[in-house]
Amino acid sequence: MALTVQKQIVNIALDQGCTFEKVITAQNSASQNVTISTGTTAAKMRQSYYSSNNVATFTTSVTGSNCTISLTATQTAALSPGNYVYDIEYTQSDETTVERLAEGIITISEEATK
Repeated sequence: MALTVQKQIVNIALDQGCTFEKVITAQNSASQNVTISTGTTAAKMRQSYYSSNNVATFTTSVTGSNCTISLTATQTAALSPGNYVYDIEYTQSDETTVERLAEGIITISEEATK
C-alpha cells in the first residue's frame, strides 16, 4: 500500500568541496507529514534527465517523516560546477511500490579554496 506522498520540487544550492546535507520532509497532498516506517530510499544526481550515468549517489537516511540526503566534502569536490537534476525515491518493503519524495535542480558553485 502506497504512502501516497506528495512529490515536492526542491531546488538546491551545493558548494563544491563542502560537506552537504539536506533534509526533506515527506508530506501528503494535504501538506501533512507522512511517517516512513519501512522500505528504503535512494537519491541520485545526473547531468540531465536523459543522462545514462549518475554524477553522484547520495547517502540517504530516514527518521520519521524526514529523509536526509548527504555527500561528503570529497564527493562534492569531485563534482564540476553547474546545474544538475536529482530525485529521491522511496521503495516500500514490498519492493514494487515506488514513490518520488522530491526532485529538482542542484546548482553547484565552484570552490576557490582547494
